[in-house]
Amino acid sequence: MPRNLLCLSLTICLLSMVAEAADKPESVEFFEKRIRPVLVKHCYQCHSSDAEEIGGSLVLDSAGGMMTGGDSGPAIKPGDAEASVLISAIRYESAEMPPDEPLADNVIRDFEQWINAGATDPRTNTPAQPLPSREIDIEAGRQFWAFRPMQFTSPPTRSGDVRSMIDPYLFAKLDEAGIAPNRLATPAAGLRRLAYDLTGLPPDQELLGRWLADPTPGHWRRIVDSMLASPAYAEHWARHWMDVARYADSNGSDFNATYHEAWRYRDYLIRSFAADRPFDQMVRQQVAGDLMAAESDQERLDNVVATTFLMLGPKMLSERDKPKLELDVVDEQIDTVGRAFLGLTLGCARCHDHKFDPVPTEDYYALAGIFKSTQTLNGESQKYVSTWNRIQLPTSDEHLAAVKQHSEQLSSLQQQLKSAEKALKSAQEKDASPLPGIVVDDAQAKKTGPWKPSVYYKDFVGAGYVHDDNKNKGTASIRFATRLPENGEYEVRISHSPGSNRASAVPITIETADGPVEVSADQRQFKIQPMWSSLGKYKFSSDKDAVITISNEGTSGYVIADAVQFLSNHDSATPQPGDKPDDKQDAKLELAQAKVDELKQQIKDLKAASPRPLPEAMAPRDRDGSGVADSCVHIRGEVKNLGDVIPRGFLQVVSPGHSSIDNPMGSGRLELADWLTDPDNPLVARVFVNRVWMHLMGEGIVRTVDNLGSQGERPTHPELLDALATRFVRNGWQLKPLIREIVNSHAYGRSSEYSKASISVDPENRLLWRAHRKRLPAESIRETMLTVAGMIDRRPRYDPMQGRGTLVSKNDASGSADFRGVGEPYRSLYMPVVRGYMPPLMVMLDVADPDLLVGRRSKTNVPSQALVLINSKEVNEWAKAAADRILASGTGFETRLQNVYLETVQRDPHQQDRAIAKEFFQDREESNEAWREYIAAIFASTEFRLLD
Repeated sequence: MPRNLLCLSLTICLLSMVAEAADKPESVEFFEKRIRPVLVKHCYQCHSSDAEEIGGSLVLDSAGGMMTGGDSGPAIKPGDAEASVLISAIRYESAEMPPDEPLADNVIRDFEQWINAGATDPRTNTPAQPLPSREIDIEAGRQFWAFRPMQFTSPPTRSGDVRSMIDPYLFAKLDEAGIAPNRLATPAAGLRRLAYDLTGLPPDQELLGRWLADPTPGHWRRIVDSMLASPAYAEHWARHWMDVARYADSNGSDFNATYHEAWRYRDYLIRSFAADRPFDQMVRQQVAGDLMAAESDQERLDNVVATTFLMLGPKMLSERDKPKLELDVVDEQIDTVGRAFLGLTLGCARCHDHKFDPVPTEDYYALAGIFKSTQTLNGESQKYVSTWNRIQLPTSDEHLAAVKQHSEQLSSLQQQLKSAEKALKSAQEKDASPLPGIVVDDAQAKKTGPWKPSVYYKDFVGAGYVHDDNKNKGTASIRFATRLPENGEYEVRISHSPGSNRASAVPITIETADGPVEVSADQRQFKIQPMWSSLGKYKFSSDKDAVITISNEGTSGYVIADAVQFLSNHDSATPQPGDKPDDKQDAKLELAQAKVDELKQQIKDLKAASPRPLPEAMAPRDRDGSGVADSCVHIRGEVKNLGDVIPRGFLQVVSPGHSSIDNPMGSGRLELADWLTDPDNPLVARVFVNRVWMHLMGEGIVRTVDNLGSQGERPTHPELLDALATRFVRNGWQLKPLIREIVNSHAYGRSSEYSKASISVDPENRLLWRAHRKRLPAESIRETMLTVAGMIDRRPRYDPMQGRGTLVSKNDASGSADFRGVGEPYRSLYMPVVRGYMPPLMVMLDVADPDLLVGRRSKTNVPSQALVLINSKEVNEWAKAAADRILASGTGFETRLQNVYLETVQRDPHQQDRAIAKEFFQDREESNEAWREYIAAIFASTEFRLLD
């Protein structure tokens, strides 16, 4: 054999052997060609040692990593593909991996064959990750400051200017640091700060004048009490909690349906803060109010409405995977309860043990069982679009009776209408004998241009009729043609539905034996029952088609084309215009139609006079029967990847005893509410007191107000926080005494001036040697401008968003979502909060994002805010109205200038202010436009937006 031929033969044999080996699932070649490339392309990004974050703690870039596995255990079980988690994941059974799109069927078969053949894997590298699983030590976790029991430490002994139990704690830290605190703020600055902090509104000139005349501690305390008793206080502090409750009047997300009953929760908050409802009672109501006993209708209403707190989060209502939607809603509720009341981020424990705090996944699913046993969503507003649960609220017996009577009357009329329509249809059918003469339906006619089919009007020939939709005039025509059986004279009729919006002069061409004839028809009415109008009698020949052409040329109104009828003298039995050959049948039809019309009008009138609907709340309820159950762990948070069943319960780290609920009553929400408000729970009181401190002092004692866990900041004054929280609980969880304690303190009243010596020791003012300068909230900025303009309406207000389950955009005829927005004169909390459509002015001023729980708003002070303010249409309108007031407020430039400053920033103008103003107003002191420009500039200034 020639040498080159021998080499070729050997090469072919070797390639054949390699190919055969590569086809064997147990071979290294099979792994290298069919397994490793798929892992590299589709898996390594999230499941390799080099990944930024390893998904499910699983690495797939080494043999050891696959065998060790991740959160779900070993990824493969050599020899048993069916028992391997990797296989169930790439089949989209236990999980959906890779998440972008499933692998091809032949690739999945390769993995099955490879594992069944023993999972040969030549990779010898050992993974750098995952790190050994972190075992949570609950007992060690309890030693963290936030999870320890609250301890009341008596305030340090101190002589001197001590106005509150707060002052000694702060003075002790300042003395230790060698810092001399600031003196008190000026009386005007102090009152401005107090008014905005307690009511969200500026003090009026009368109050400012009285205070400046008597700036004593006793007078201060009387002003504090007066403000705490005002409706403005309740509204302002309700808005604070609305931030935490992620309040909105629409769902946002994928289907921005309106929350028509959310306003009831807002008003519940206002009532609660006005009455100083104990905060522990508010917590219990918001978590489980629907399960609580009530002694009156009002108490029952408050209990149920309060649970709207659980419902307010955005939801993917059109999610078709309903188990996933349910789990996502539960997750949002757990996260909200965790951060709002406990100051902990619990949401990440859905997929794995908390990476920083002592919260194992089992604790998350102990809570999940409670909320999965709670019904939040109930039914659909339209196909595939879920809607939320509603609970009827108490109302008067008179209201119930009126609604019941109205419902019965409406039902009776609707039944009568149904019978009347049936009788009308029967009469029409009896009158629907085969039409005489020759009839050509629109279905047989030749259409030119746009014609729209319809069956809206009941009387028509054939399967329906067409109309020109009152558009495209001069472009639509329809040609009815037929060969008549004999020469002679025929009456021509057209069929059409009548109406006031029909065309009054429809051009029609009739091609007769004597040539074309142009006529017109008034389609607003007909003269021959049930739907005919006669065009007259004409001669036609049997040798060519008789043609009738209807056009919309030059018409105004809808043009109808249904059928054309040709009647010869042999069809004399057919009713002629004005004839009544069957008066009995016609009378029967007219009577039946009149009855239907009468009943429709009665129903319309009854609906117009309907009593107001029975009040409802968007509120949860406990599920029925088997729906109340403990939850499985969902491994990696995936709906179908189930682990052990976890009994319903609470966080172990703050449950010194047994954390599971023994024999829960229903879902377990009532027990959860009791656990949250237990006086020995160390978190809830601390979190709330810290929030109050932040609103009044500018920063929390713990600056991360929504996170008291290990990733949050540590308290600057832990003894003070515990002392305030302990007194808060002992005093019945009431907010007003806590606020009094803080605002009556020396620390609250200090000036915000800077001291170089103090800054060098405490640059961030953590020891509170001065008052923090604070940005006014967006609502207060807007309301102050309205106040200066003399336009603010302080009355409570509710303007419902209409419809149920509708998109928010459908509540507004103009198409704009800001249809009850910043330009209206009411307080800002009465503006609808529409997710996805927040007014730009409010967004620029850092209003809370309603999609999120916001414990502490952003407080930016940037040039763009001034630009938005000075260019805003509403702001300039308010500035103009304010200018009108100032010009009318007194004679003389100095008086007007002083009034401007007292109204806007609650102080007298400085000498520099006067100099600038004199230059600006030179020769324009009586100009409304000049005063508008000046006031608008103050509205845009930093001083206007900040509290000293």
